[in-house]
Amino acid sequence: MSEHQKNISAVQHWSQLSADDQIRFWHEVDNGETTSFLTPAGKKLTRRRRGEHSTKPKCENPLWFRPARYKALGGQLGYAYNRLVQKDRETGEYSLRMHMSLHPFYVQKRRQAGRKYAFRPEKQRLLDALWPVLISFCDAGKHTVGMCISRLARELSPKDAKGNVIAGTEVTVSRLSNLIAEQVRFGVLGVSEQTSWDRESRKRLPKYVWITLTGWQMLGVDMDKLLDQQARKLKECEERRALVRDGIMREDEDISVHAARKRWYAQRTLEALRFRRQKGAARKRANRLARLPKDQQLYEMAKFLRKTMPADELYWCSDDRLQQLAVEHLYQLELSLTAPPPH
Repeated sequence: MSEHQKNISAVQHWSQLSADDQIRFWHEVDNGETTSFLTPAGKKLTRRRRGEHSTKPKCENPLWFRPARYKALGGQLGYAYNRLVQKDRETGEYSLRMHMSLHPFYVQKRRQAGRKYAFRPEKQRLLDALWPVLISFCDAGKHTVGMCISRLARELSPKDAKGNVIAGTEVTVSRLSNLIAEQVRFGVLGVSEQTSWDRESRKRLPKYVWITLTGWQMLGVDMDKLLDQQARKLKECEERRALVRDGIMREDEDISVHAARKRWYAQRTLEALRFRRQKGAARKRANRLARLPKDQQLYEMAKFLRKTMPADELYWCSDDRLQQLAVEHLYQLELSLTAPPPH
């Protein structure tokens, strides 16, 4: 754009002004203060102000490698992981062999994914650390990652000696979710089709990720061997065995990848709902028992155990054993038995 065009775009005609500004403009014309019908374009007023908080991510350099206690990956999954990660034979330390964020695919498809520029260094490091996790927990048949996005964020976060996430240095779920959403636009990853809303817990159900064929091609695996391995694993998957057991599918029929993923997502959703309902019921029970004295708490918990225990286990359970189980369940409900009862 030339300098003349910039000057033209920086001014506007008086007719483009608002009603109040037009009145003010003609007052200035009558007073001789304005001799041109063009007025400079004023800066748009806004209430937005730059905060003083830091925009740096809490975890600037995430790293993740498979622990030594993990079983080595086989087939093309192991080949893909070894292309990503290398081990120093002298020191035994792991490092990245290939940085996925520098792949030419991200440059070729940048416009289609809605980007204008390359990844920032913080996003590059997070993307490089994410791929070893995806490969490590990927199912060979369905190519689904057995962790939801929040669980992936905890896995990538730095941890202390006890395995707990260090506060203030974790990989946030929103940051990882935005990265995965962008990878979906690139066509490298896919996410579960539906994300339902759980009214009781007032949260969304977990979202799971799967690796597309484009993602596997970027990793440089042998696609023929990968598809053969996928077909063998699909014949042995639990989803197909359940369909055969229920009489929906014959022994000689094969299940599609889409159908296996759909049933897998449905099972994970059901497990999440069941866990949330149990946790919510336990919290309600804890709130109700917290208002009772100690002996009443033990009595109510023992009464609850008698109703929920299996018949064969309850038959051989003595009164002392029942009291011990009641105390254990009360501690699981995070009730302090030594504290005085609330009034």
